[in-house]
Formats: sequence, C-alpha cells, structure tokens
Amino acid sequence: MSSNRSSGRSHENEDFSIKLQELLSTNMKKKTKLLDEICSHIQRLNGEVDDLSIRLSELMASLDNNGSINADILRQLLQQ
Repeated sequence: MSSNRSSGRSHENEDFSIKLQELLSTNMKKKTKLLDEICSHIQRLNGEVDDLSIRLSELMASLDNNGSINADILRQLLQQ
C-alpha cells in the first residue's frame, strides 16, 4: 500500500542523507560512487513521477458524463 511505500521512501531518504554526510569526508573514488547512486535514485524517482502522471491522465480521461471516476482505475492507482 502507499503507506508502506512512503515509509520505505522515508527510510531511503534517510539512507541517502547519511551517505551525503559521509560524502563530505570521503575520498574521490567513494564520492563518485555515492554520487552515481544518488543520480540513479533520482532517475528512478523521476520514472515513478512520470508513471503516476500517466496514470492520473488516464484516470482523468476515464471520467464519464456524470463526472464520476472509474473506481477500478482509482483503486489500482492507489494500491501501487
């Protein structure tokens, strides 16, 4: 569910915060590796945002004449 994902992301963010703090006191090779990890994390998050944007667009397109939202699409969106 989304609450599990939120707590997982919060933990990931804490991990990256710690890594960024370590970055200040490490050698260049380790800095490069950490920065690569951070860039990968940001790219993954951008992908998730893009995916959610597409799903929200589909949800908005599924509005019927009464303005109600397709419940199945909404349920799928909220479960992911």
